[in-house]
Amino acid sequence: MRIVTGTISHETNTFSNIPTDLGEFGKQTISLGDEIPRRFEGTNAIEAAFIDASKRHGFELVWTVWASAIPGGLIPRETFDWIEGKLLDGIRKAGKIDGVLLHLHGSMVVDGIPDAEGRILEDVRRLVGPDIPIANTLDLHSLNTEQMLANSNLMIGYDTYPHVDPYERATEVADNLVKIIKGELKPTGALEKPPLWTPLQSQVTSRPDTPMRRLIDRAWEIEKDPKVISASCFGGFPFADVPHLGLSTLVYTNDDPALATKYARKLARLAWEMHDQWLVHPTPVDEAVRQAIEAPEGPVILADIADSGAGGTAGDATEILREMLEQGARSGAVCSISDQEAIDKAIAAGVGATLTMKIGGKRDRFHGDPVEVTGKVRLIHDGEFIRKGPMSTGILQRVGRAVVLEVGGIGGIEVMLTEHRAHPNDLEYFRAFGIEPTERKMLVLKSAAHYRAAFDPIARLTIEVDAPGLTSPDFTRFDFKRVRRPMYPLDDMPLDAY
Repeated sequence: MRIVTGTISHETNTFSNIPTDLGEFGKQTISLGDEIPRRFEGTNAIEAAFIDASKRHGFELVWTVWASAIPGGLIPRETFDWIEGKLLDGIRKAGKIDGVLLHLHGSMVVDGIPDAEGRILEDVRRLVGPDIPIANTLDLHSLNTEQMLANSNLMIGYDTYPHVDPYERATEVADNLVKIIKGELKPTGALEKPPLWTPLQSQVTSRPDTPMRRLIDRAWEIEKDPKVISASCFGGFPFADVPHLGLSTLVYTNDDPALATKYARKLARLAWEMHDQWLVHPTPVDEAVRQAIEAPEGPVILADIADSGAGGTAGDATEILREMLEQGARSGAVCSISDQEAIDKAIAAGVGATLTMKIGGKRDRFHGDPVEVTGKVRLIHDGEFIRKGPMSTGILQRVGRAVVLEVGGIGGIEVMLTEHRAHPNDLEYFRAFGIEPTERKMLVLKSAAHYRAAFDPIARLTIEVDAPGLTSPDFTRFDFKRVRRPMYPLDDMPLDAY
């Protein structure tokens, strides 16, 4: 048995002014062919799950392309064509195959192609024909479409946010693809999309009080039905201005389309019945910093949820740091501010030098203005480290050149400057740079929710901060033009509207 596989993954924030070109994909290193398994074997990545499944079932994996970029703005058409071309060329060169196994995200937007995953699956289907089964993983934030459903035999999404189960879901997809190839399964899928738009914070599944946790629990109950192959719930990525934006539910049964539709609608209806519970109310910046200072012990997490590196933001928001400086905060660490200009100055000055400069707030006008700091260059780093937390364990992380700036002397505020837009969802984002997070009173984390997987166990208090940025849960701050209307919460909709 021969199965061809490939990865094309991106979460696109259409409001970002950072185009996701080949240079952005290159920051995570595009890999081709047999380079791919060497990167991932022994980790808990999706590709590692595919490798382990091939050993367990005895099939040959034919590798094509691995391309993933830090979330950002629209993907230029030429970039998409080049990457997808590597996938399609790899499939052509593979010769006789029995199936296709893909790692996709689900919320990738290309200039001129709002449903990029739908296009990929359609192009792969056209290439392999109607009889070769296609199966793929999807992120919990996937924005699903009928085009995707029509061109894939099976799509299974993560059950967790923070995403700590991609390996398990990839295992599930691979195992079921083998059953499809052997004729033991005939998946029939149903997709439902209520007019519901959900902030990232209410999509968290690691807390029992969120609507997404309750929705996933119901999906697990449905999966106990022996006729059900999988039941997935997708909160959707809320910062893509596309017609198919919003929450969706997707259920596959073994050759029972009516049952799939019944269960998908039940899950969608439950999501809609909780529609008021999806709203979130973060804390104003000044109040959040005051609470952190007055907290009896730390670490206190100041979650900069509007400047989430995993949501396509600039990564250089300044308002929380500015407020910390104004209120005289001590024992703080900020991860991180993306500022190549400031890094150049710090490296030129050298370790031990003290310099005054403006940092952050330089990419756009959505994340605050530059803030002037005076600090000592405590560390210069190449920005590479091995992840040790529950997400992407064992993977080499790259944040580009990095500098730790000590502001206010020892015991003041340590500001990490990174060349790339970082996303602190692993304790190594601090420890690899000489900062022990458990010994700091307050930690500023530019993350919507992924930080919780690694930082919830050490946090004494977590405050979601209402700072400006392109992943703010207040959707009224954005000029959406292409989303379907009416949509809750932008539009006031009664419970019987769906």
